[in-house]
Amino acid sequence: MPLLRDLHAFSPHLTFAPQASAGCLLGGDHRTTKTNMYNAHSITPDSAPCTTLTQIEGLSSRYSHIPTSTIVQTIREAGWEFASGTARAGRTPERIAHAAHVLRFSNPNLPQVAGNRIEAVLLNSHDGSTSFELGFGIYRMACANGLVVRTATVGSVRLIHSGLNLESVFTAARSLVDRAPEVSATIERWSNTMVGHDHSLELSSRMAKARWGDRFVEADLLSPRRHEDTRNDLWTIFNRAQESVMRGGMPVTLRRNLHVADGTIDGITIESQTTRKATAIRGALKQMRLNQDLFAIASEYAWN
Repeated sequence: MPLLRDLHAFSPHLTFAPQASAGCLLGGDHRTTKTNMYNAHSITPDSAPCTTLTQIEGLSSRYSHIPTSTIVQTIREAGWEFASGTARAGRTPERIAHAAHVLRFSNPNLPQVAGNRIEAVLLNSHDGSTSFELGFGIYRMACANGLVVRTATVGSVRLIHSGLNLESVFTAARSLVDRAPEVSATIERWSNTMVGHDHSLELSSRMAKARWGDRFVEADLLSPRRHEDTRNDLWTIFNRAQESVMRGGMPVTLRRNLHVADGTIDGITIESQTTRKATAIRGALKQMRLNQDLFAIASEYAWN
């Protein structure tokens, strides 16, 4: 299968994260979802954990703590404007105050590309669970899919908190502006890469298995949810399948193994299938990690 040429270097630091609808970028539902390590709630630069002034106890003395609210101001000075944010849910007030969080920024000076807005995306935490990352994002206005690009080849950075400083943050944020045309060119290349029916089905199946593993049997990931998603280029097909994997809503059939006691020590295992409605992937971190795999799969179907 041909390999992607223009974005080959983006993997594995390329991820996708569905956001709220385009009309809810600055608002939306701020209620915290049912608590687990992958759930998240909406935040702004003026709320915790962005405003937390100290790192969590137990980190190295070399840890350089800079409140994310201060980092946001530096990114704004580089030409970016805050658009939306989410934070990982926590079980205790201390964990909530220091949790990993993802912020997205728009830039009024960067043109849209075929209905896609180029953004800057920040990942940070104050509990040592993540490094500081700042990279490109592409916000697809039609379905609120968020393509996140993180790689040094297009000016994005991953920094450890030891020695983190605002000068390096500003330099990274400005570099994204300077190199945004490379991301625009990538969208155009994907949009001009046509994918046949068999390869589309193969691609969607592999993307489904990235989420459900070998349990996956079948699901329709490719049915267009809107008129603009009827094209058969790689960019459109990928976004259709990615939206289905991440947001769910369609029936998905999965294998399951039932252990049945039969009077022996080991018993017997019976394989069956169950069909249910796929749920959405919640939590910015899990979305990002899963989408690294989704992009790596889709890149195998691109060619010049």
